[in-house]
Amino acid sequence: MYGAIIGDLAGSMYEYLEFLDSLNGTINVKHRKEILEKKDLLDDRCFYSDDTILTMAILDSILEGIDYEESLKLYYEKYKSFKPTDAPYFKSMFSPRFSKWCEGKVAGDSYGNGAAMRISPIGYLFDDGATVILEVNKATTPSHDNINAIAGAEVVALTILMARCGNNPYFIKDFISSTYRYYFNYDFNNLLLNNTFNASCEESVKQALYLAFSSNNFEEAIRKAVAIGGDTDTVACITGSIAEALYGIDDDLIKTANEFLPSEFKDKLEEGYSKVKKLN
Repeated sequence: MYGAIIGDLAGSMYEYLEFLDSLNGTINVKHRKEILEKKDLLDDRCFYSDDTILTMAILDSILEGIDYEESLKLYYEKYKSFKPTDAPYFKSMFSPRFSKWCEGKVAGDSYGNGAAMRISPIGYLFDDGATVILEVNKATTPSHDNINAIAGAEVVALTILMARCGNNPYFIKDFISSTYRYYFNYDFNNLLLNNTFNASCEESVKQALYLAFSSNNFEEAIRKAVAIGGDTDTVACITGSIAEALYGIDDDLIKTANEFLPSEFKDKLEEGYSKVKKLN
C-alpha cells in the first residue's frame, strides 16, 4: 500500500506536464531522465493525488466494513476540492469521468487505469486467490464495469498476493501471461524515448508489471516508471504496489513518504499493515 502511495508521490509532479506534452505531440526526454539522475526519489515538489486518496478509500472500506462504492464516493466528496499547493495540475484532483460517476451523471463502465491504481489493499489484506478475485470485482465493477479494467485490477491484486506467498517474479510473470494473455514486449529505452500518455487500464498494468519485473529493487522500479512518462503518477502507483510485494520498501523511504500524508491516512495505513498476514 505504501508502494502505491510512494509511486503516486514520485510521479505526481510530472503528470501534468507529460499530459500537456502528449497533447502537443512532444516528448521531453531530458525532463524524463531527471528522475533517474536526482539523488532523492521524493522531494518537496511531491504531492499525493487521487491515486493515494482512492487507495485509502479501498483500505478504509476493508477495515471498516463499508461497501466499496460507498467508500469511494465518500472519499470523493471529502477530497473533491483538494488541490496540491504551488504545483501545476489539472482543474480537479479526480478525473472528469470518475467525478461524473460519483455524481450519478454517467454509467460506471470506465476502462481506465483508476481500477488498478487503488486496488493494492485487496492484494495485501486478503489471503487466497478466490477471495482476492471476488473482492476485486466488488471494488471495481461499480465504477469500472469493463472487462479490461476488471482484468487489470485482478492482475495487480493477484500479483501482490502471489509475491506475498513467496513466488518469484519469473513464476508470477508466467502465470499472468498464461492466465490473462498479458505479454511484456517492452524495452525501457524505447519507452523512455517514445511512450505517450495512455490512461487505459490494460496498457498501464502491462507497463507497470514490466517495470516491476525488470527492476532489482523498489526504488529502481519507481524511478523507471516515472521516467517513461505518460500517466506518470498512476503507472508509478501501480508499479509501486507490485514492487513493494516483490522487494519490500526501505523504512527511511516510508518515513519520508509519511511527511506528505495527512494523519488520518497514516493512522489507517498503520492499522491496515497490522492486519497483513505473513504468508511465506
